[in-house]
Amino acid sequence: MIKLPPSFITQLTILQQEGYSLTRFLSWWFHHPFTYTVTTKKTLVFTAKTKNLIRISLALLAILTIISFYLKILFLTLIPPIIFLLEPFVFLSLSILIITPYEKINRRRVVGVVRKEILSHKNLTTIGITGSYGKTSVKDFLYTLLSGYQETLKTPESYNTVFGIAKVVNLELLSKTRFFICEMGAYIRGEITELCRMVPPEYAILTAIGTQHLERFKSLTNTTQAKFELVDATSKSRALVNLDNLFIAENLKQSRYRKVRTYSLRNPHADFFVSQYTLSPQGTSFTLVHQGKSYSFKSSLFGTSNLYNLTAAISMSLMLKVPLDIITGRLQFIKPSPHRLELKKINRATLIDNAFSSNEEGFTAIIGDLQKLPGKKVLITPGIIELGLKTVQVHQNLGSLSASVFDKFILVGKSLRTLSFQQGLSSSSRQSHNASSSRKRESVSVFYIPNSTNLWPIIDELSREFDWILLENDLPDSF
Repeated sequence: MIKLPPSFITQLTILQQEGYSLTRFLSWWFHHPFTYTVTTKKTLVFTAKTKNLIRISLALLAILTIISFYLKILFLTLIPPIIFLLEPFVFLSLSILIITPYEKINRRRVVGVVRKEILSHKNLTTIGITGSYGKTSVKDFLYTLLSGYQETLKTPESYNTVFGIAKVVNLELLSKTRFFICEMGAYIRGEITELCRMVPPEYAILTAIGTQHLERFKSLTNTTQAKFELVDATSKSRALVNLDNLFIAENLKQSRYRKVRTYSLRNPHADFFVSQYTLSPQGTSFTLVHQGKSYSFKSSLFGTSNLYNLTAAISMSLMLKVPLDIITGRLQFIKPSPHRLELKKINRATLIDNAFSSNEEGFTAIIGDLQKLPGKKVLITPGIIELGLKTVQVHQNLGSLSASVFDKFILVGKSLRTLSFQQGLSSSSRQSHNASSSRKRESVSVFYIPNSTNLWPIIDELSREFDWILLENDLPDSF
């Protein structure tokens, strides 16, 4: 195989992280010209698409070099190889433009083939899951519950696009499979509608709608309409949504959604209502009320956000008529999805690893959870990405909320996100929200580190002094 220059691998990695969006890729290049290496938090995956982009780029290089050679101008002959070595974004951008028409045709073909395959399984029940956040955790929790009842398949990790889902169906869907849990992701309106055509959902879960990816969606109205495409594709009585989410609750006021099922930690009128719960470092105990009956559950999961995800999974299991004893028995096998509120004991500290991603609502929730727990606490975060025009406001608010909860702050990178967060810290009263504490802080301990490449030695050192370490978000290389 041809050894590609580091600059090419780096820019192809960024292109892949940006979902092959040419606009976002070129925006990254504009801010990072002549960048030949990245920290590779998320390494390049050599998919069929990346291999095709490499082939097309090399073909373009060869064609342009040959044309320049036949023009018999030595200077022109050197230009294509130099560009390929120094700024290969030119070749990658042209390759994207060349491959796009083929991909659109192939995409429609794949959707049709997978739809036919799904509908051929007469005993298969499909469950679609979407939301601004929480969908992967709900998918994983629901899979653990259902797989103890009947043969169940789920889309792995974050396989939530047309080609990712198609790969799962082609390789793993069997005639004996009874439940297929399909995570559905989207950055623009219409994408979930396309996924629902490919995998027609009989049941649906909408976890939340929020400011995550607002930069891509442009408005919360667009986000709401995009996520509700899953509900619209499902029989309304078989759709389950989070009633505590303000944007979902507002959209449910439309008459066509009156039969949609709901779950809640706050509203006793929800179809599935958590009437009481207790959070601790050991896990969560809670009571779920449904149709006048109360069910008690215990889980090793930590945090309010995980309680919402677990409630959604249990509620859907009850809708699917899974026996209560199976649900109760399977709860012991439910673990956090990787880097999503995972608890890890390091020296004297409990590390809350929430590095996979972050959103405003989840960040706020974990601050509230830690506020109720004793001990010294430190927060490590680069902030939340893709908030668009809300970046400053959201981070100032999070900083203000955090000021009286944490004893130390380590902010990753000096950016609009972290600087706004520190502004929120500085403007806060620095007085604990805990009414039982009269402690005030004269100053906030804030430190900046350039990136998270060598974060674990820092965490190890902090774990000897602090009781709680919250690692909130870890950015991809494109940020």
